[in-house]
Amino acid sequence: MKARKAFVLAFTAAAVFFSASLFSQAADAQAKIDALKAKLQDLIGQMEAANQTSNRAAYDEAKAEYDAVQTELNNVVASATAATDKESQIKLAINKGNDLTRKKQYAEAIASYDQAIALDPAAVKAYYGKAFCLKALKRYDESEAAYQKAIEKDPSYTEAYIGLGTLYRSMDQYPKALDMLRKAVASDSGGAKIHYEIGFTYSEMKDFENAAEAFESAIAADPRYDKAYNALGVAYIELAKYQNAVNVLEQAVAMKPSFGDAFYRLAEAQNNLRNHQDALAAATSCLKYKPNFAPAIIEKGKAYEGLGDKANAIAAYQEAGKNRNWKQWTDYQIQKLKKGQ
Repeated sequence: MKARKAFVLAFTAAAVFFSASLFSQAADAQAKIDALKAKLQDLIGQMEAANQTSNRAAYDEAKAEYDAVQTELNNVVASATAATDKESQIKLAINKGNDLTRKKQYAEAIASYDQAIALDPAAVKAYYGKAFCLKALKRYDESEAAYQKAIEKDPSYTEAYIGLGTLYRSMDQYPKALDMLRKAVASDSGGAKIHYEIGFTYSEMKDFENAAEAFESAIAADPRYDKAYNALGVAYIELAKYQNAVNVLEQAVAMKPSFGDAFYRLAEAQNNLRNHQDALAAATSCLKYKPNFAPAIIEKGKAYEGLGDKANAIAAYQEAGKNRNWKQWTDYQIQKLKKGQ
């Protein structure tokens, strides 16, 4: 019986080997592996007990069961390993697609996302990434189908609703955009980005009252969301609530001192309040981060004009007029100022 005892100890070593190599398996596979390993240990105990009492029949019975359990364990391990390898390939394809997307190599990214989908037709993030790239390529119908596929695979995937909503907005289908974004709110009511996108959609529709309300909700959800403060400031300007605009825009630039767009809008609001010195300072700050930005140069000209400095106002308008989109307007302003001299 000594040979049998050595045989038992050899199996004990094999069981210890498995325990050190399976930490990366899925939870359900790992639970089954753990149960099988526990069964093997129990059978080893039975074999050792039979060995000590020289009970060959009990030993052979335990050994036969041990062999069957060992075979089952090997099969589960092989299956789990294969699943893990497949999952790794899917993640690799999605990560490659994400990297290509960041580089704006959209066609190549789509190919990577398609590779992930081929491996797993339920790969929600692959459908989402593909939809984003198709939208960037203005292949809107295909993008819509990919977003819808992501939602079909996971109805709780908030980003897909947001993506589809912004796609519809790009297509000027505003009611459908708002419908999708509201569905995103239903899935994540506290999402600042969702409220921001709703506000942006209302802004595109020139409905600034509802836009302001949505941007306020975005700020309530995330008080550090500087883009929402800027967007709310723009909505307030459109509603002629200039002091409100100043208040939120000052918060935007305090959070992000290099926020050129917010400084520009702050200059616009201050000029409307006739706070021309403050407007000049804000426009100057904008141009520090956005050199040659014609709208900010125009606000600078308006500030000089409000301060009675016609020479610098004309110089600012001439500078802004180098942008052909603004030349007609600035030429008119310059003529007006020169006639008044």
